[in-house]
Amino acid sequence: MNSGVDAGHPAVAAAFQAALMRQGLLVLLVLAVLGLAWLGRRACPGGPARRATAAAGGRARAPGMGRPIPAEPAGRRVLRTGFGLLWLLDGVLQAQPKMPAGLPSQVIEPAAASSPHWVQHVVNWGVTAWSHHPVQAAAAAVWIQAGIGIWMLVAARGTWSRLGGLAGAGWGLAVWVFGESLGGIFAPGLSWLTGAPGAAGCYVAAGALIALPGRAWQTPQLGRLMLAALGLFLAGMAVLQAWPGRGFWSGTAGGRPGPLANMVRSMSAVPQPKFLSDWVAGFGSFVTGHGFAVNLFAVAALAAIGVALASGRRPVIRPAIAGFTLVCLADWVLVQDLGFFGGLGTDPNSMIPFVLLAVAGYLALTRVPAAPPVPASSAPAAGPAPRAAVRVAARTRRQPFGIIVPGGGRRARASVSLLSGRPRAGGGRHHPWMVKSALRLAGVPICTW
Repeated sequence: MNSGVDAGHPAVAAAFQAALMRQGLLVLLVLAVLGLAWLGRRACPGGPARRATAAAGGRARAPGMGRPIPAEPAGRRVLRTGFGLLWLLDGVLQAQPKMPAGLPSQVIEPAAASSPHWVQHVVNWGVTAWSHHPVQAAAAAVWIQAGIGIWMLVAARGTWSRLGGLAGAGWGLAVWVFGESLGGIFAPGLSWLTGAPGAAGCYVAAGALIALPGRAWQTPQLGRLMLAALGLFLAGMAVLQAWPGRGFWSGTAGGRPGPLANMVRSMSAVPQPKFLSDWVAGFGSFVTGHGFAVNLFAVAALAAIGVALASGRRPVIRPAIAGFTLVCLADWVLVQDLGFFGGLGTDPNSMIPFVLLAVAGYLALTRVPAAPPVPASSAPAAGPAPRAAVRVAARTRRQPFGIIVPGGGRRARASVSLLSGRPRAGGGRHHPWMVKSALRLAGVPICTW
């Protein structure tokens, strides 16, 4: 592969920081103009009324008579805010000075080195494009990821929120292919503990779920499918972790650290706070000496949690989610070493995204939003409002049920059956004397206002 530029070139880092400063000022200016335009539109006389009329399809709507806006489902809110914050953090991490020149040669190329040749060829195309324009590519990555994060956090519902999910899924797919070598799924030594199938794959899944129509979140079916898919995935990862001959059952291989121990020891050498480096190094030594026990625990935990999530039984799923969260946090600290230290960390790795997906699936299963009440006044009319209408008096404990019918005109378009309350076929109208006569014959007293 061709990295193009020396990773430690100071001129590249200086140009990158200068470009970020200039572009940051431009972004702030654009945001200020948009904010002023938004405030001006709200302060314009008649602005809220025009928006209410437009929302009603061109018909003016009185205050308090519109259809209630449904609350965002809890599971979707967790995905949107959680991954919005992650995208924002990724944008901040992407702004580190070493990124323009160091990301291709020290992160992307080593990750693709053990993948098949065709995967390396695909990744090399992206590496070459980045290396020929390192400053522009790194700056674009900063603003794209920060922009997606802000987009998800600000747009809570509607078409704009769904488009934000699609943007996150699209950019996450590009990162997964070119930045993570398809998540390393074709490389030997694939393990969920070390980050397979790539953090960007979780970003893609979350973006696709956020982009779903609102009606998909109104039933527990989506949560059940999310947890079942996650459960099957974890069960598959347990099988790979337990597969003989892959080196995970032993802490050493040929007198050298095994795959998991080697991963942990390499992470402990990354520049980071000393207490965290000591924790990771200590766990690496433990894995080297007790590789069988560590792998047995990992296989059992992944298999048990996967079966519980795939079962669809709520009493079993709740403790499984709690156990899965604890396992993810332990792996995030002791194996993945938080993922963002060393000056070239691009994201907090895969454990936090997995926790967000699991919690969102559980909430989508157990906290289905209630359908908002639809006021009678907001029901759409078939045509222009009729002049003749039937009004029903309030039923009280002391007053019997009564009906009053004001006089109708020739242009009345609809009428209501006196006794059944359903629209009368034919669309005619009842004269007041006919109404009163029929009510008296039926023994219904007439209330007048």
